[in-house]
Amino acid sequence: MSNISIQSQENSSLYNSAKQGANVPMGNVDKLVYDMEAPDVNAFRSRENKTQILGCAPNGTYQAEINPFGLWRNCYLKFNVSWKVGTDICSPTIADALGANIIESAKIMSNSRTLFELTSAQIQYLVYTEKDHAKREGMKQAMVNQVYDRVASNVNGTSGGNQVPATLWAIGANTADDQSLHYLASDDDTQTRTIDVYCPLPFSCFQDMKSNLDTSFVEKLVLEIKTREGIFCVAGGTSANEQLATAFTINKAEICNEFLVIEQDAKKAIQSKNYSLGGSPLAVLGSDFKTKSIQVTADAITTKASMNLFFTELAHGILFEVQPVRTTAGMRAISTLFTSGVTALNGNQPSRAIRDAGGTATRKHQTKQGRYLHISKIEIKAGGKLLFSGDHHQIRNLNGSSPMCLNVNGDCEVAHEEDVAHASPYNLYYVNFANSHLTTAIKGALALRNLNSITCEITFPSISGEKYNVTSHLRHYVAHSIDGASGAVSTALSN
Repeated sequence: MSNISIQSQENSSLYNSAKQGANVPMGNVDKLVYDMEAPDVNAFRSRENKTQILGCAPNGTYQAEINPFGLWRNCYLKFNVSWKVGTDICSPTIADALGANIIESAKIMSNSRTLFELTSAQIQYLVYTEKDHAKREGMKQAMVNQVYDRVASNVNGTSGGNQVPATLWAIGANTADDQSLHYLASDDDTQTRTIDVYCPLPFSCFQDMKSNLDTSFVEKLVLEIKTREGIFCVAGGTSANEQLATAFTINKAEICNEFLVIEQDAKKAIQSKNYSLGGSPLAVLGSDFKTKSIQVTADAITTKASMNLFFTELAHGILFEVQPVRTTAGMRAISTLFTSGVTALNGNQPSRAIRDAGGTATRKHQTKQGRYLHISKIEIKAGGKLLFSGDHHQIRNLNGSSPMCLNVNGDCEVAHEEDVAHASPYNLYYVNFANSHLTTAIKGALALRNLNSITCEITFPSISGEKYNVTSHLRHYVAHSIDGASGAVSTALSN
């Protein structure tokens, strides 16, 4: 049988034409030739490199030096945080992607110059668009993508009424009592909740080994973080007894780094090639973000916000998001009170701890930190000419974001994904101008310096009289040069 198949192919014009066109008269034999691939340099992945951020607390700015240890491969933040529910046992409002939303921004700095910067929204987007499924899901769990505390049943005291499963370690002694089921490591309402939560920092210098910074050669690098006000991380209710008995607290914060430690001879050879004093300075290609935000007051059930972008960079794409203007009162309004013998809101309606918003808070489009409102349409124009137009699915799920479409729960419809305020952690809309999700090589871009009057129009459902923040994050290419004599890192080109 095999001989018949082989002989039949030898008489095929198409098969022989393919061999001739590929200039392989015997076919591709290389795949069957034994070959031992050359090993990489002798190196060790050092993961136990932690630097404590001294005095870290909500609503502050803190810096810590990155150790000059080797090739900087990865970085994330670790927070040990705690809070305690009020005496009336409310269900506190906890930010989605809690780890990312503890901070407002993170910067890599060199000699007071900002090399890379990420905001909490940008971190969420980069995590959700990670192509490696296992890595993406791991980061989502580590940053506590969705967490609840003190979830009560549909009708308080009714067994079996929970709408969501309790975590294994959170089951109380009396499993028949729904109110003993918590989402955090406590089966006692009077205990302080204490958890570790992580914030990935997917700076573009970590995309590829060729873009990693060698901290043993370059000048001193510093990581600066700006933390968010605690009420926007975990918030209690509105009345005195519903408010948190102990406010959201950062007990300890650490920068966790991964380095590649290379044996000395190979390290000298690499540095000799990368940082040679001859020729032009080395350029390392990556990407960074520039942000513009406007505040609008809605005057109808649909708002069209318009913003002008005066950026001149070489653009990979633009990320858009809409949030209600969040206030302390707004965060507390989402939290819900559950006490013994009190029926949940609207009789048998699912508890607001599960719905994430309810009553007046919903009507005002109040929503958790880390969630973004639905966008109906985005248009981008230059000099009056249309560059891009797309609706929710086109931008987020089809051609607009391709090949950077959000990798989320693919079997969920919008109605299941969004809460009653039409908000979701995944309502991040990326208009892509490139042909690759990586920014270590320029594969498609939009040169903004050659365009006039970039205007973006963002249409979204709104509530008349309410205020919204509409933000665009321009992701652009940037080349950094490293001086071979001093190790100084500076921005070389971005447009």
